[in-house]
Amino acid sequence: MLTLALASVRLRWASFVGSFVALACGVALMATSILVIAATADVPGQGRQRFSEAPVLVTADLTVDFTPPTGEAQPTPVPAQPGLPAGLIAAVAATGRTVEDRTFYAQLPDGPREQVGRAWSAAALGGYRLTAGAAPAADDEVVIGGGRPEQVGQRVRFVTADGVHSATVSGVTEAVPFEHAVFFTDAQAARFCPAVGVLAAFGPADAVRRAVDAAGGASVARVLTGAERSQADPHHAEVSSRLENVQTPLGLSAAVSGGTAVFVVGGTFALSIAQRRRELALLRLIGATRRQLRALVNREALVVGVLASAAGCALGAAGAAPAGRWLVDHDMVPADFTVPVSWWGLLVAALIGLLTALGGVLLSSLKAGLISPGEALAEADVERRSRGALAFRWVSGLLVLGGGIAALAVTAHSWPDTAANAADSLSLLLSIVAGCVLLAAVLAGPAIRLLTALPGLAARLRGRSAEDGGGIVWSTARQSSLTAFRRTAATTTPVVLIVAFAGCLLGSIGTINRSQVSEVRHQLSTADLVVTPAGTPGLSRAVVDRVRSVPGVRALVITPTSLMAVDPTGQVLVTYSAAVADPTALAEVDHLPVVAGSLTDLGPGSVVLSRTWSGSPRVGQQVSVRLADGTPRDLRVAALLGTGAETVQAWVTGPDAVTGGVGGPALASRIDLRLLPGTDPQQAATALRSAVDGLGARLTTPADIWSAATDSTEQASWNALLMILGLAIGYAVIALANSLVMTVTDRRQELSLMRLAGATRGQVLCTVAVETLMCVAAGTLLGVLGTAVSVGGSWAALTNLVGPTPAVVPWTVMGVLAAACAAVALTAAVLPAALALRGRDGQGILRGAAGAA
Repeated sequence: MLTLALASVRLRWASFVGSFVALACGVALMATSILVIAATADVPGQGRQRFSEAPVLVTADLTVDFTPPTGEAQPTPVPAQPGLPAGLIAAVAATGRTVEDRTFYAQLPDGPREQVGRAWSAAALGGYRLTAGAAPAADDEVVIGGGRPEQVGQRVRFVTADGVHSATVSGVTEAVPFEHAVFFTDAQAARFCPAVGVLAAFGPADAVRRAVDAAGGASVARVLTGAERSQADPHHAEVSSRLENVQTPLGLSAAVSGGTAVFVVGGTFALSIAQRRRELALLRLIGATRRQLRALVNREALVVGVLASAAGCALGAAGAAPAGRWLVDHDMVPADFTVPVSWWGLLVAALIGLLTALGGVLLSSLKAGLISPGEALAEADVERRSRGALAFRWVSGLLVLGGGIAALAVTAHSWPDTAANAADSLSLLLSIVAGCVLLAAVLAGPAIRLLTALPGLAARLRGRSAEDGGGIVWSTARQSSLTAFRRTAATTTPVVLIVAFAGCLLGSIGTINRSQVSEVRHQLSTADLVVTPAGTPGLSRAVVDRVRSVPGVRALVITPTSLMAVDPTGQVLVTYSAAVADPTALAEVDHLPVVAGSLTDLGPGSVVLSRTWSGSPRVGQQVSVRLADGTPRDLRVAALLGTGAETVQAWVTGPDAVTGGVGGPALASRIDLRLLPGTDPQQAATALRSAVDGLGARLTTPADIWSAATDSTEQASWNALLMILGLAIGYAVIALANSLVMTVTDRRQELSLMRLAGATRGQVLCTVAVETLMCVAAGTLLGVLGTAVSVGGSWAALTNLVGPTPAVVPWTVMGVLAAACAAVALTAAVLPAALALRGRDGQGILRGAAGAA
């Protein structure tokens, strides 16, 4: 059978071109995704780093051990890095020379927002060398990393967490790629940041480990040597975080591409089998068994799969570098990110391609085995509907779509907070898309009937005959699309996939983003003005003090932090976003939807929680949490909020609620302001602008905050969506073009007979174009209906969660995609038809029709 399969592929290569191209493109997309994911698995060597010259590093343990009721202790990362204990520092110092590294916020007026302050003694750990001037000798002297020689001797201002300071530039160093730093004397650095984040040790590594073990062991600190030292570099952690953030959408895009490949290849093989039905019946007629026929089809798929996988791997290897550059251009990975081509990545993609080919042809091979020998003697090649196939599509489609709708309804009613998380709701969206795709073949006909009935209805409304709603071209195209259900399904299904997938994903994500904006709008509905950072990571203590000193203004200072709590399953620790605020100002300035308790009851040892908090707490109940550095606390619930899409899920107060740890005191993220009665708005705004001038802050309005929230949420999700959507949509477009080329090429006899019946060449091409547009329109309609179901479910859940919020339907994107599908479909249908009709006069048509018959 393998020899016969090779001969069949060689002689009837045109029947396998669509399957080959579809599978090759799928393997190429998966190969590129696998190679990029592999490149993001490990942080590439950064060369020179902050602690390159230190042989041994001691850092605080960045995890806490959590032991679930059924299981072993699990280390869970903490959001904030605690400082090293003084006893441990002294114990390690006894093993040899040590250097204490303190890193804190310190920013020059023209410095980047990620600029930091450090002690000059730690500069040697990164190989810094002075290019001009000298080391800082007094507390009012600094060395600027990457500074200009002419800056030496100048007086500069800089901002730290506690306010504005000034110092004389004693020296400058060369620029380094891993940080932007300002260096101080060790004493001054210790005043700005008492906590030691990293201790560089120059004694024997074994002695350092023994000292750490004696001071508390791995539960207190870690000892890093060799390549592990890069883990202590914040730049390494930043790069690692960015790469991890790319892995999720890349994995989703690869999974979606794989699922789409199975569907597309299966449809393409099914169409190829349908076109060769008489040929396969001839094999049955000369003695081939059903088993041999199935084996032949499977061997053909294997041959096509091997060839397509090889071609796809070559394309995927060639596309790896452009994919890496795309990620760099969109600032999703570091500028030096590269994608190496690995043999195992291509091998995995090739194996997936082979499995996809065999899996996609499985149902087609079963159908091929059911072909009877008598079909070879049939005089008419009229498509016959298989009741079993129709029943399968109806049952499977309704089960998947109904299950998705039921899950959306249950989510909207019982777990609305799930709808606020894009990752959690993605599976529900995919079930809606899958249901629409499965039902596309059986609903294409009714959709075309509905769409083509509109011209007749319009004619009746104008008092004209129903036949005036369309001419002979329209009628012929309509009847052809309704009769050739396989061709119609092959054209409609990719369009449904493209429109529904884009509409469901973009619409639901957009609705989630708008709900978060609605939450911000609701919270700031009673605020008059807002102070936000301007080119700085946060607001310093000087900004807070100056704003509070402005008369006639009530200020709510919001300082971000995190709390950790056990999830509802009791198996893992979950990190929740939290904020520190004064309870009186919180109640007077912002508008939070309190459903139980009171904001004024918030105090040290208590917390205000949103409904998304695990365990459904009650007012007065004690909840066990961990602070950002892992410190365990028991807090009393003072109030509960009635929403769940807010960015802040817990409110705390008091100096003990935030541990400064490494980096010094925390910076405020925002100051919400409310004007007291009798305060002149213009005078207050002028005073506030003067107060924050030159401190890295700006005065704005709540409306600007809403607009910025809209822009940030949309931009944050758009790049990830491009990766997920782009691969699947591109693949579906290829499938659409392949299906049309295959079907139109197989319609030569039909087109010739239309010419023989008196149709002009232009009428035949117009018929093909109108029929194609009918299928695209039907697919668009079904995709829009699927989008309405998906977005409606998300909107219902989010309305239950946050109150009234707008539903976002990406009409523009869906319209552009539908137009692109129409353009691709017209090109793939009309161009082959025009080539098939080229140079055929009446006698040629008679000979071609007779020969085809």
